[in-house]
Amino acid sequence: MTEEDVAAAAVYRAKGEEAHRNQDRKGELDAVIKWIATGDPKAIEVSNQWVEENMEAMKLQALDPTDYWEAVDARRHRESGESLRVDSFGPSPTQPMCCTDDKPPRGRGTAYPVRTLQVFSVRVGAITGGLDWPLDVYGIIAARDSFDQNRNIIFNRSRDNCQTIDTRNPCLRLTGPTRAVVVVDPASFKVNLRVKGRTESEDRELSNLVFHYHDSGSSESYAIKRVSTSKLSTVALMLGDIVNSVEATISVRVVGGEWPEGFQGLISANTASIDAKKIELLAFGDKLPLAADGIIQLSQNVVSVEANGELIVSVMASSLEDQTVERDSEAFRAKKASRSMRMLEVRRCKFEVTVAWSLVQNLPHFHKLTNDV
Repeated sequence: MTEEDVAAAAVYRAKGEEAHRNQDRKGELDAVIKWIATGDPKAIEVSNQWVEENMEAMKLQALDPTDYWEAVDARRHRESGESLRVDSFGPSPTQPMCCTDDKPPRGRGTAYPVRTLQVFSVRVGAITGGLDWPLDVYGIIAARDSFDQNRNIIFNRSRDNCQTIDTRNPCLRLTGPTRAVVVVDPASFKVNLRVKGRTESEDRELSNLVFHYHDSGSSESYAIKRVSTSKLSTVALMLGDIVNSVEATISVRVVGGEWPEGFQGLISANTASIDAKKIELLAFGDKLPLAADGIIQLSQNVVSVEANGELIVSVMASSLEDQTVERDSEAFRAKKASRSMRMLEVRRCKFEVTVAWSLVQNLPHFHKLTNDV
């Protein structure tokens, strides 16, 4: 055989091998779709990973994953109706601080330190389907746990009150949870987000996801990232698995001075065990949202802390002109009840930070008992 014949044979063989791999991927994709239909709780998570790893190859080989996304959406819609059911129930009536001032009712297991989930952030990325940044996003993200059947709302915006996100700021501004998310039984999250168009008929579904978080069994708290993909976007939730935890409800009041002109601010909190992940309590421009009594209107204020751990609350001011940054922070040793108070000061503006501690409500019958009192 000539060199040209050898080269031609190599090309032919390579094309045959590629066609064979293409057929294998088609078979794997069909198997993935069938697996999702079985209802196996691991199916979507594992299948998403497979699709992400093979997406570029599928595009090159003209494999259309549309059937996959339709199977995923059908499964999630079925779960949201039969399992999570957040759309059938209103916001949770349960408030934090249930045991701050009063002892829990008699009976074992009604309230005690328990494993909970802290939501650090929700990030939108990898948009497809002709969407372009920036996006005007509205909708709801809610959690549901073993305590009641209602929505523990984490993000909630109407079409008339969208949040604009872009590649530099893709995280949603969270307003919850309104109480600790318990992981006695699997906790569930429902993500239902839409993109606002020029008219309501042009609005598009950005993400419609349901996923569950099971008890990890870990003896230490840690941060975990959960990524879910739908037709038009990927949503990444950064969570904290907080072991043996109590509930901390934070309030901040200005007691002296004024917020410095020309500085934007950030009030945040974190546990000492996961120092790198901050919970954004409030981000603001050069004006503090204050009530008449000096209380700052925080975006969210409920944090989970290990019963033997520490909560750190910080206030930071950064100049809008020269990048000057000044901050102050205080650590609070966790308690099972009562309150703790510390003072912070940033550029002569003085803040009184109060943390109300409470054991976590974790059994449905406890909710009934407290309502009957």
